[in-house]
Amino acid sequence: MNTTAIRSREPLLSVRQWHRLAQLGLKDARDVASPAVEMQALTDDDVCLDILRQIQPEIGAPDLKVTASLVIKRVAFLTLAPLLYSMSVYHQGLDMSIQNCMFEYPLENRIWRSQMPLKNLRVSAPAQDRARWRTALLTRAFEGNLSMLVLQLHRLTRVQQSVLWENIAVRIFSIYERRILPDIKQPAATTQALGDLSFLLNPETTDLFGTARNPVARYFSDKTIVPGLPEPVRVRRTCCYYYRATKPAQYCNNCPLSCKKAMKKAL
Repeated sequence: MNTTAIRSREPLLSVRQWHRLAQLGLKDARDVASPAVEMQALTDDDVCLDILRQIQPEIGAPDLKVTASLVIKRVAFLTLAPLLYSMSVYHQGLDMSIQNCMFEYPLENRIWRSQMPLKNLRVSAPAQDRARWRTALLTRAFEGNLSMLVLQLHRLTRVQQSVLWENIAVRIFSIYERRILPDIKQPAATTQALGDLSFLLNPETTDLFGTARNPVARYFSDKTIVPGLPEPVRVRRTCCYYYRATKPAQYCNNCPLSCKKAMKKAL
């Protein structure tokens, strides 16, 4: 990864910026909540399995495969929401490498109470080449973090990588469509944010993921009208297994199982 495209600066974040990013889960690692471990510890097989086994009954999952899927959904949001928002809205970069992140996993009545504690909260700004800066930030978050966790969770629990990557992809889509773009008021800034999203979804964008193919691009599609839902949804290709952790079974709005059933019934 080329780090010359990143230029660190002070102050860290303005009060307003910090408040908004805190709403998305960002926090100082000095305020880490228990239980928690360094994110890098999840690359240790014994540590990772032990934590998954702790989370499994708390989240109501029947096995570690379902647990792993639900864990990556939470980790992906907490990793990417502050990063993408600060990058596309504030033009500031957070270090979301696995070495800089903590993994909190408190749950209350099966609801996550975790945030994203960072050890180093210094931000970076584009030097002269914003594209190189953006690539460096995203490479830290994906190849240097989420891609590693996908491989680890797949290897330990046999959950399909396609499920894990679609979990991550869905988070990317919702972060831009429900949080970033609605908060931007200037047309030029909207264009730039859409450019950031397009870069992430470009099939030729592969290096920052550390994969031969872009693992999230294939999951972006047009939204579909599904009977019984208040607005069109982008129906998933894979199921995240959320319904298996709920009694009675509850389904995500974009679940392929419930959406296809509703559409078939309406014929």
